[in-house]
Amino acid sequence: MIPIDDDDKLDFGKLPPEVDTLLQQGVAAHFSDRALAERNFLAALSLAPDALQAHRCLVKHYNRCRQFDKALPAAGNWVATAARQAGLPDNWLLWKTAPGSALAALKALAFVHLRSGQPAKAEAMIERVIAMDPEDAVGGSVVAALLEETRLAI
Repeated sequence: MIPIDDDDKLDFGKLPPEVDTLLQQGVAAHFSDRALAERNFLAALSLAPDALQAHRCLVKHYNRCRQFDKALPAAGNWVATAARQAGLPDNWLLWKTAPGSALAALKALAFVHLRSGQPAKAEAMIERVIAMDPEDAVGGSVVAALLEETRLAI
């Protein structure tokens, strides 16, 4: 177990203490022991499969490790969980409006598609995020700008 100062803890919101501890430990281990970080994030999800924070941590971990084969299904699970919690259809193409939690998950899935060399899939998703979030509260414009850079580089 990696010691974590209270000042270094991230605020994951309301979670069971054991889940919060696993996420804190996973974040702390990310740069020094990636396998331990992954185990902690997966353990947090096994304890709290509906904890969107745990889904986010796992997706960010895989993305930073460039493990897109793992990031894609993890991001898909995050989107599905967020959609279920928001009472949205399973298919994001049917969303007319969505809360920030679902839009953030869809943005992450778009980003992973982009990073894994699937810009067309990313573009469709990020267009939907931007349409439902015109104030850009979840930062869809960042992924849109990266998509544009990708187009210009080709």
